[in-house]
Amino acid sequence: MPKQHKALILLVAMPVLAGCVQDTASYLIEGDRNHAVTLARSQKWFWDSRVTVAVIAARQPDCLGGLNIEAVPRTAAMALYRAPDEYPEPLFILAAEAAHYAISTQSCKVQKFTAAPTDLGQKLGTFAEDGGRFRFVPTQP
Repeated sequence: MPKQHKALILLVAMPVLAGCVQDTASYLIEGDRNHAVTLARSQKWFWDSRVTVAVIAARQPDCLGGLNIEAVPRTAAMALYRAPDEYPEPLFILAAEAAHYAISTQSCKVQKFTAAPTDLGQKLGTFAEDGGRFRFVPTQP
């Protein structure tokens, strides 16, 4: 293939590649980068307004677990809560659209609630796009 054709293919592909989202944001538990709840967003096609969100529970080096949430609107804000003490282990609750997810860094599991919890607990902050960047924005006291 001539060099001009390769350059043209790359030039045409640039907007396709440039529009895709691949980013992460983390809530550091007690400021420890090895103990965190992390959301990683990925967008397969630049024209799609939805992303896949990987919800990751990490307590390194002991555990790393999570699950993927499909077809989340790119502009969706997802709130993170410290769940009340009524659960058998410490939990965080992620409210994403109309769904809620239990996140445990003790057992390294992320699970979807079958029904919304009646008490989400203390709101810690929100994962959202801010100024073009995906980040965790803590709740102000």
